[in-house]
Amino acid sequence: MAGKKRTAQQKTLTFDSEESEPAFLTPITENSTLGTSDTTLSVSELAKRIREVVDCPLLTDIVVRGEITGYRPNASGHLYFSLTEQGDDPASISCVMWKYSVKNLPFSVKDGLLVQATGLVDFYPAGGRLQFIVKKMEPALFGKAGLYLLKEQWRKELEAKGIIPRPQSEIRDPPLFPRNIGVVTSKTGSVLQDIKNVISRRYPLPILLAGTSVQGDGAEKGIVSAILSLQDKADVIIIARGGGSFEDLFIFNHPDVVTAIRNSKVPIISAIGHETDTTLSDFAADRRVPTPSAAAETVVPDRSVLLEKLEKDRRSIHDRMVRLLSDEKNRVAEMKIRVDPSRLTRKLDQMHLQTAELEERIRRAAVRRVAVEHEACRSWEAMIQKGVKNRITTARLAFLAQKEIILSRDPYKPLERGYALVWKDGAVVRSVKKIAKDDRLNLKLADGEITSIVESIK
Repeated sequence: MAGKKRTAQQKTLTFDSEESEPAFLTPITENSTLGTSDTTLSVSELAKRIREVVDCPLLTDIVVRGEITGYRPNASGHLYFSLTEQGDDPASISCVMWKYSVKNLPFSVKDGLLVQATGLVDFYPAGGRLQFIVKKMEPALFGKAGLYLLKEQWRKELEAKGIIPRPQSEIRDPPLFPRNIGVVTSKTGSVLQDIKNVISRRYPLPILLAGTSVQGDGAEKGIVSAILSLQDKADVIIIARGGGSFEDLFIFNHPDVVTAIRNSKVPIISAIGHETDTTLSDFAADRRVPTPSAAAETVVPDRSVLLEKLEKDRRSIHDRMVRLLSDEKNRVAEMKIRVDPSRLTRKLDQMHLQTAELEERIRRAAVRRVAVEHEACRSWEAMIQKGVKNRITTARLAFLAQKEIILSRDPYKPLERGYALVWKDGAVVRSVKKIAKDDRLNLKLADGEITSIVESIK
């Protein structure tokens, strides 16, 4: 582009501005090259002079509002369209948006959109076109359509920053038993009264009101300030507004409000509009409820339900304690019977009697055994004296040898070393194959006999 460097000087122009025509003619002066000349100009010279005219601060870095018409996207990524104004003084200007500017466009372009375009006026000599070079474009904030586009633009920006939606892992539940409730809403209107009525009925608590405007230009500052004022005071915050049109609730789409909700250290319940209304604030809050009354029910428990549960628990604990006391009483009574002194005395007397009887039985058995052994000794003595008196000298060695042979073959001799002889039905048992489970066996030991029952065979 020929001409001196353009100075940034932003102006907002509309096609119906009464001052627009004189402003466009401002660069033309008596010294201008467009003045009367006897020289015939070539087309390129005329084009050059036109570019000199449009190359001025009044046509640089300006904002133009209009409706998009004749939208023609180019395969290379450039956008071609016109900004048009209808009405008593219709007007239109050709526009182009280069692809390096298109990549930053936060919404989809289509015919019929009302936008605000920022850029500069330029003349294209090769095509003989005067056109508006668009550097930046955003929806015009007029009408519901413009607000919808702006909401979409804000949504994309907030999502790109990670502010919305709030991750499931970062969603916080309100305290089960809060000490107080913070409320961000208008000081007037039914919303605050509805919240007060529900809380006073369910679970009376102090309400910390951060009153602020919840509608209109600049209301976002008051809402943000109210949220910040409750950070170190409230246990949970309700942001509430009654039902209204899309325009009435639009302030809760503002990035400042959404960011303040997302960054709150205190759990926030969003109760904006009715159940069918959705704002960007809902995606940043910890919980979204359909109405302010529902928000109040969410943050406080129901006192009647708590009292009913407490009474139920009280009865359950009482019944359990009665059962435990009854069981312990029975156990104590049983212990008293067990440790009764008279009962212990009877038990000791019985044990003394048993001990005395056992001692007597042992004594009588020992006397009988001694008498038997004594009689046996006397018999042996008589027999030996009578039978071997005359042969004792000559047969002593033979007798002793024979005695040893007899003793070695004595079946009862091994019994002294711990062996036993086993009889079953009067016959000696020589193998486990002759024994069956539950058989009655007689076992001969060195000092007596034992009768046993077979439990197992290995």
